Amino acid sequence: MTPEAPDISVVVPVHNGERYLAECIQSVLDQRHGALELLVVDNASTDATAAVARAFSAVRYFHLPDKGLSRALNHGLERCRGGFLAFLDADDLWSPNRLELQLETFARNPEVELVFGHVEQFISPELEESVKAKLSIRHKLLPGRHRGTMLIRTESFRRVGPFEPSVDYGEFLDWYMRAAELHIRDVMLPEVVTLRRVHGANLGYTERNRRVEYARVLKRGLDRRRRSSEE
Repeated sequence: MTPEAPDISVVVPVHNGERYLAECIQSVLDQRHGALELLVVDNASTDATAAVARAFSAVRYFHLPDKGLSRALNHGLERCRGGFLAFLDADDLWSPNRLELQLETFARNPEVELVFGHVEQFISPELEESVKAKLSIRHKLLPGRHRGTMLIRTESFRRVGPFEPSVDYGEFLDWYMRAAELHIRDVMLPEVVTLRRVHGANLGYTERNRRVEYARVLKRGLDRRRRSSEE
């Protein structure tokens, strides 16, 4: 494939991510599969995120003036050109053989539309010991049925549709429920494909009060199923 027609498009949304963004980007560029495009969508950052992203010639960088995770994701998706789509949060990393493992699964199983993998959580090593002591990882390895581990055929993603703009916490749950309703065929790999960095400023720590939004997303999905069964 030529650079004008990449196999895989990778969308990295970021808000004030100067600290970890370079390592994140490098983990994508280090993949053994090289025919990809990397889109960094800057979600109203006020730090040096732009400079970090622009230091990589392979990155397509976009800046949005207003903060909103789903809108940032959709902005990148509208500009993707690859036959497959993948995502990565700006403080996380891909395992070195991630794309190789997932593409092999697609090659062996042409009927599969979406491939997930496991997540390995780690406490960011540069943190001071006093900070590390306050962080905990209940489960180091987890099956990662979420945006950061999936590789999906672009045509399948388009069939489900974009992320819901009104949902910024639980946006993938909302999307995945819609995918399940359309019977998108997925596989969970036993191997680790994504490394999730725990550093205390993760949304799971800073936005705990927004977890109620998951309940709203679930209710909306259940209401949608009920209406569909009544038709």
